[in-house]
Amino acid sequence: MRRRWTLALVVGVIALALPLASRALASASSSGEVLSVGGASTVTLTGHGFGHGRGMGQYGALGYALNENWTYEQILNHFYGDTVEATAPPGTIMTVDMTAEDGQQTIVAQSNGMLTVPSVAAVKCATGAPCAVRLARTGSQTWQVSQSTACNGGPTGWKVVASNVIGASVPVTSTAETTQDPADMLELCEAAGTQWLRGDIWAVDTGSGQATVNHLPLESYVQGVVPNESPTSWGSLGGGAGEQALMAQAVAARSYALADNYNAYAKTCDTTTCQVYGGRGFQPNGGSFTDREGTATFANSDQATAATAGEIRDFASGGGGAAGTVALTEFSSSTGGYSAGGRFPAVVDAGDSVSDNPNHTWSLQIPVASIESTYGAGMGPLTSLDVTSRNGYGDLGGRVLSLTMNFANGSATDTGNGFAASFGLLSNWFAFVSAGAASGGSAGSPPPPAPTAPAGPVTVGYHVLTGNGTVTPFNGAPMYGSLNAASLGLNAVSLGETPGGYDMLVSNGGVYAFGAANWFGSLRGKGLNAPPFELTTTPDGNGYWILASDGGVFSFGDAAFHGSTGGMRLNKPIVGMATTPDGGGYWLVASDGGIFCFGDAQFHGSTGSMHLTVPIVSMTPTPDGGGYWLLDADGGIYTFGDAAYEGSLPSIHVAQHAAAFTAVSTAGYLVATTGGDIYGFNTVAGGRAGGGAPAVDSAGSEPVAITPARS
Repeated sequence: MRRRWTLALVVGVIALALPLASRALASASSSGEVLSVGGASTVTLTGHGFGHGRGMGQYGALGYALNENWTYEQILNHFYGDTVEATAPPGTIMTVDMTAEDGQQTIVAQSNGMLTVPSVAAVKCATGAPCAVRLARTGSQTWQVSQSTACNGGPTGWKVVASNVIGASVPVTSTAETTQDPADMLELCEAAGTQWLRGDIWAVDTGSGQATVNHLPLESYVQGVVPNESPTSWGSLGGGAGEQALMAQAVAARSYALADNYNAYAKTCDTTTCQVYGGRGFQPNGGSFTDREGTATFANSDQATAATAGEIRDFASGGGGAAGTVALTEFSSSTGGYSAGGRFPAVVDAGDSVSDNPNHTWSLQIPVASIESTYGAGMGPLTSLDVTSRNGYGDLGGRVLSLTMNFANGSATDTGNGFAASFGLLSNWFAFVSAGAASGGSAGSPPPPAPTAPAGPVTVGYHVLTGNGTVTPFNGAPMYGSLNAASLGLNAVSLGETPGGYDMLVSNGGVYAFGAANWFGSLRGKGLNAPPFELTTTPDGNGYWILASDGGVFSFGDAAFHGSTGGMRLNKPIVGMATTPDGGGYWLVASDGGIFCFGDAQFHGSTGSMHLTVPIVSMTPTPDGGGYWLLDADGGIYTFGDAAYEGSLPSIHVAQHAAAFTAVSTAGYLVATTGGDIYGFNTVAGGRAGGGAPAVDSAGSEPVAITPARS
């Protein structure tokens, strides 16, 4: 399995182009890197890279192509030692588990009637007319097949045409599947929309359930992977030199796919667990068709696949795998300047410092309270941090292998990977630099001035909720009360505004009403598949929805249920919810920026197919419902529909992580940071104030929600 922190690429291998630096691994005893924390409120870290660092670095490949004029063979040789060029067996067919459909019925459509089910003669599609089939497992290797004219059954609904069809699988084929025209391809009907796929689509009995598997030629599969694993625009950089990085990816995708063994019925899968495969095109529910290949946008990735057709990487001497076997080519977004070793030798990655790479070197702050709550429950204040071992490769002594957190009454240990995962670090290559107060202002102090115009008063009162249950009003917002969540052993996670009050959601699913807000029920004591984390009130305040991280939606009061992703297999967890102005629908957003629309919520776009370096953490709609903003962890803003871009944390040089987000006007929004600062964009009196300026208030540390007050 390929483990990583980010979208990235895979690549094959050849020999070493640069010598491996000779450096012994650090010992498992204390390295002497002890940071005294004292009474500090934050710890500052510096680090390198984004991802696990094994194998090839995506930005390193680009840097070598642009700055050193390396060919794709040289790139592969460098990152994948002890491998040689080889050729894939001709006629290789890939089998790809379409994971969003695991456990679901397989529904396949074809807009021109070019659909057949070879094992079921009763399926008859009229040429030129839309046709769809639904394959449902009814028992061990037993199927029911239904036919209609559309993914949703069409105006006449589904008609059963065959019952008790026997077989371990039931293939669906297109009568024109070898063409490059999407109009000739099969359409896989998914909960979020329709995906156009080359090749055949099989319903498969997994032994315990049902899966949907795409069978297609290897080269068609690689063509569907490359643009999803790296920006196709790279191919045009450096007068076309960047194409070598895409060609390296194409070889890697091919090699990784052949070396993968996802399960008994599918060689690989379509997500980051394997490689991201998107098929030919996608049309979200309520949206328009997006062609993922074959257009000018994808000319570079299509060319990279064609130019390297059949090329893979095999192990040479058996150091990383048996000689002559296909190399499982791991990769990550940014190695930070030195690959991590493992299956392939660790090497210097001078290409990683390419100017396009935002994560070659990074820094951030972690609240001491977060370390204490994560590792030091019952052990008192954090006193020091001790990095006890590193891998010895590169700056700072390399990646952290182990570290110890010392508290007043005990200590805790973890791996570098574990610590990085706990606090969302970009990689396990980091060092503790200093301990002190949060930069940019802490609780009760004003945020730093913006580099543009001075701040003015925000145009609306708002409340900020912190994890301990404290609600702080700003700009004249009324105060209705707080909750001592810590005394209950809970964390506050969300706040929903009502006229004259608010409802607070806590980590066990309990709901507490304040002011004129009403209590309509909670999830406390319910057996949930995923934790609840967001409460959203209806427009009239007489109900609310509670959202869980698997996208399960629970309705209370007059909140109507419009659907959820609770039964779907998601690529990424759900991180936010937004409702339409009339309460007749809502959007859910995943951490990759994928948007799911329910009820009257319209699709305006998403970042689901973009290459994101940090995850999406929240969304908020425009007041008229004609668009929405997405917020990423660094405070970057993505706009869709009629949502206007008014600035972001990076645009005003604020290097803090974003914690919460809300719209306050037709074009304005507020962003709260983990340090407790609130920044307003187009919310100042009289206009924009130079493109975004900090609000005048600071809300203390660790906000979990920011909400405009409702009169």
